[in-house]
Amino acid sequence: MSRSADDRPSTGSSGRSPEASGLSRQVRRLCADGYRLYDSGEYRLALRSFYQAWLIIPKPQTQYPEAGWVLTAIGDGYFRLGQYEPGAESLQSALCCPTAEQSPFVQLRLGQCLWELGRHAEARKCLYHAYQCQAGSLFDNELPRYRQAIEDLLPHD
Repeated sequence: MSRSADDRPSTGSSGRSPEASGLSRQVRRLCADGYRLYDSGEYRLALRSFYQAWLIIPKPQTQYPEAGWVLTAIGDGYFRLGQYEPGAESLQSALCCPTAEQSPFVQLRLGQCLWELGRHAEARKCLYHAYQCQAGSLFDNELPRYRQAIEDLLPHD
């Protein structure tokens, strides 16, 4: 699935200090480089750009919305590489960042990583949450097994 504009950081930065706005611009630039690589299937190189973005976020990173963007991108990259454990770790960390806990995409990718790791009960919770938030549209370009994993939880007409 190609990263859509909805999955990428928003461009608004009103009400933020100049330092925070500068940080946001730097993170956006590195992530944009990573997304270009991701979209061309170069997931390892994309991860390198995303990790560069991670390294410029001040500690504690979880206080910055940018951290959620970057951790989501890292988790997604690991998912694409079939490295589900680091993918799940990154996505679970993203849930601790401002606004990321509201992201259906984070829930979807986390659920997929957990499913592939055999952690089915946890995966079903995440997948169902993602489904509820997006009325299932997130699943349109995903393997059918992820929707099938929650089929018994879905309303039937």
